[in-house]
Amino acid sequence: MRGPFPDTPSSGKGLRLRHKDIRPAGTPLRLRFEGREIEALPGETLAAALSAAGILAYRHTAGGAPRGLYCGMGACFDCIVTIDGKPGQRACLVKVAAGMEVQGAIPALPAPLAAPPAAIAERACDVLVVGAGPAGLAAACAAAEAGAAVILLDERVEAGGQYLKPLAASHTHAAPDAQHRQGEALRAKARAAGVEMLGGATVWGGFAPDEIAVVVGETAFTFRPRRLILATGAHERPVPVPGWILPGVMTTGAMQTLARANRVSPGESVVIAGNGPLNLQLACELLEGGVRVAAVAEVAPKPGLALLRDAARLLRTAPDLAWDGLRILRRLSAAKVPLLWGTTILGCEGDGRFAALRLATPAGEQRIAADACALNLGFQPETGLARALGAAHRFVDSGLGRLETVTDEVGRTSLDAVFAVGDGATIGGARVALARGRLAGLAAARDLGFAAADGAPARAEWRRAAAFQAALWRIFAAPPFDIAAVADDTVLCRCEEVTAGRLRAEHAAGARSLGALKKATRAGMGRCQGRMCGAAIARLVGASDEAGFAAPRAPVKPVPAAALMLEVPEGGDWPAYPRPQYNAWAGRPAAPRPESCEVLVIGGGALGLSTALFLAREGADVLLVERGETGMAASTANAGSLHVQLLSYDFDGSQEGGPSIDRLPLGPRSIALWKQLAVEAGEGLGIRTEGGLMLAETPAQFAWLRAKVAVERRQGLDSQLLGANELRSLAPYLGPDFIGAGFSPGEGQIDPLRGTAALRRLAGNAGARLREGVEVQGIARAGSGFTVASGAGEIRAGRIVNCGGAYAGRIAGMLGVSLPVVGSVQQVIATEAAAPAMRHLVAHAGRHLSLKQGDGGHVLIGGGWPGVLDARGSPRNLRRSIEGNLWVAGRVLPALAGMHALRAWTGLAVEVDRAPLLGEVPGVPGLFQAVTSNGYTLAPIAGRMTADAVLGRDAVPPEFTLARFG
Repeated sequence: MRGPFPDTPSSGKGLRLRHKDIRPAGTPLRLRFEGREIEALPGETLAAALSAAGILAYRHTAGGAPRGLYCGMGACFDCIVTIDGKPGQRACLVKVAAGMEVQGAIPALPAPLAAPPAAIAERACDVLVVGAGPAGLAAACAAAEAGAAVILLDERVEAGGQYLKPLAASHTHAAPDAQHRQGEALRAKARAAGVEMLGGATVWGGFAPDEIAVVVGETAFTFRPRRLILATGAHERPVPVPGWILPGVMTTGAMQTLARANRVSPGESVVIAGNGPLNLQLACELLEGGVRVAAVAEVAPKPGLALLRDAARLLRTAPDLAWDGLRILRRLSAAKVPLLWGTTILGCEGDGRFAALRLATPAGEQRIAADACALNLGFQPETGLARALGAAHRFVDSGLGRLETVTDEVGRTSLDAVFAVGDGATIGGARVALARGRLAGLAAARDLGFAAADGAPARAEWRRAAAFQAALWRIFAAPPFDIAAVADDTVLCRCEEVTAGRLRAEHAAGARSLGALKKATRAGMGRCQGRMCGAAIARLVGASDEAGFAAPRAPVKPVPAAALMLEVPEGGDWPAYPRPQYNAWAGRPAAPRPESCEVLVIGGGALGLSTALFLAREGADVLLVERGETGMAASTANAGSLHVQLLSYDFDGSQEGGPSIDRLPLGPRSIALWKQLAVEAGEGLGIRTEGGLMLAETPAQFAWLRAKVAVERRQGLDSQLLGANELRSLAPYLGPDFIGAGFSPGEGQIDPLRGTAALRRLAGNAGARLREGVEVQGIARAGSGFTVASGAGEIRAGRIVNCGGAYAGRIAGMLGVSLPVVGSVQQVIATEAAAPAMRHLVAHAGRHLSLKQGDGGHVLIGGGWPGVLDARGSPRNLRRSIEGNLWVAGRVLPALAGMHALRAWTGLAVEVDRAPLLGEVPGVPGLFQAVTSNGYTLAPIAGRMTADAVLGRDAVPPEFTLARFG
């Protein structure tokens, strides 16, 4: 049965489910997908409408692979489409509308996703609950009933989460089942208690327990709660097998949402595989709707007599659920659905869409053909917000391995004002979530002085539910996940299309941590922000604690850039740049062993690697030590600008000399060296030098540009002044308010991830010894050389080059030398890919900004906006810096209003005095400094000059030495 639209053309085998008590609620409407008209029911999601029409492939990746619905809950971003010119829209969440125009491709000129705000409203409340699933609803009800003012946020329009999701407004139900009734009762209870429920709310940042950044619809807010309850839920664990990226392969939760909420199946026949009772429930629901279930494959072995005790515990602790389970098994048996225990999922097959599932069963290998496939092997908690706030977490070695939030009995985290409950904190199921949510809501209300009800009944329910869940997990005990069994050609990172083989190769080549693998391959850098691959990569590198997982960054979910574009004053009360702490490296320190060398280079950033490279090429015996992993700090946290011209904070409009002007000739020389290194590395390194623009909006700024261009020309640079018409002809993508620009043809950009990796490779090939995990703890004179104490043993060196970047002052201080070096925390923001439009490096004459678009279409936004160091000495973003930086960038590039900001990160930049600090230290023969502002551009030339100085070939000009400081 095809449902109510027999005349709708179909390229596949979608199906609208039938049920005697469920009927469509409204008149069908029409929308267009890739020019094809399809019918839909008002109130259903776009994914449901497309699935009903048999459309499973929505778009193509950058690599040309078709993609469609996968997670069904907005976590994976595989189902993104362009709707009415707005890119990056998740078909699984967006409701259909009449006349909607849907395309899979990125538009050449995206429509704005929101209107820039005049202000970002702050909202105070007693308790803010993030997540409206069972735990969040229970917590909100408990706190509100005690008298607290409660706001409940959820990304979906309807509250209920995955377990208590309501039937979509597209249908009516004459006799809802117990699960639907429970969800509606809890929503009604929340409304009656006065809970303010805000759907369509994307929580994009947690900057403090009382500073939660949210976009509701298209409007940004900052929530200021007195207590925060995180009930963020879980997403289904990825199942990385060959073919799992095919359209038609989706999570069990996604297929259940289609079926249970929207009354749609992606095919007339489906196969379900993985682990746990959710797969069995889905099979039964599909059968009742008219779908043929080809098989249910369960990885756990068939329960035997040894599990009778656990079966009895199920009956004792939750008899209703136990009997539901028995009824489901009887229904599947009556329908002759094969239930295959003890299976292994080998892979999914299909040409452009799913066609069959291959399994290894106790009876041998089987191939099961079907129109669609649902996979579930468990769940991963959504801990990003809790981790961003700094709450403690623990590693749980189960399945892929996961992080869970450390809480006490009432859900309180290591942060007094923050609670975490439900599957978003610890996987425990819906009934555990309901009980623990209530306990957290009561505790939060009690904290605030409200008379809360007794929590004893909730504790008793929690104990019963936990006992039920433990018995259930023993019955469905799955074998451990074996990352070694994942084939090399299997995609692990869905967003960036990175295979297991590529990750293994980079790991073998020296990328030891998850962070290093991310930077080497871009795995985990896509829209899902590692939700679909982070745990698998952590397993690959052997991570066994929180430090082995990628740190969450704001935005914790992609957010419309336009919604955050708020003008923020620059300077003034920005945080002072503190001297950074020498915080510990997350990886394993090198094994202790004594070493000696002719030249010791301390610091493995781009400048340290360049110095080691040029020294080694001249035959010097070079040892480079890095306390972490080489190139993993500031060098790969910067935006990759290749600067030549003076920046807005380099020049006061009248000066004729000074450090920033003295360094100008070095820029072109260093960029030429970068290009030479790219040739030697055998790849382009993302280098593009198509010119840099410095924009002026006012006559005063244009006069400043005129003076700047004159100074640059006197230094021998090719620098030009452009009027408004010339600027518009050269850069038609710019906003309308610019009256001119300075143009430097030699400026451009580089991919710092590839550039730093190339330096590391070239230095190693040249003979430099690179030692990671070696923290320098002390330096002393030893005759004409030095002894260096480290956790990896003593090092004897004839000469030392201090390339410690922001930590160079600490290193020099070990020998009694004071350096005028501090670290500044600066941020970079990356957007989703957009149609290529901007080929230049763009800066602003009166504001902090660097703006560029890479060849992949992503826009990178930086320019000196500050972050802060937290209590642990780690750099963190500031919300107002993200907002202000986006406002400036949006003024320059109007197309940015049609893009989502994917992530923002911070790094420790070096502050000296705008010029390199190089050369031998007076009074300490053999000690050389190599530190520079604008370090990435200048790394090769500064490394070359330092190597020449160490080898006695060429002296460093005095304007770049300590002599300029007197």
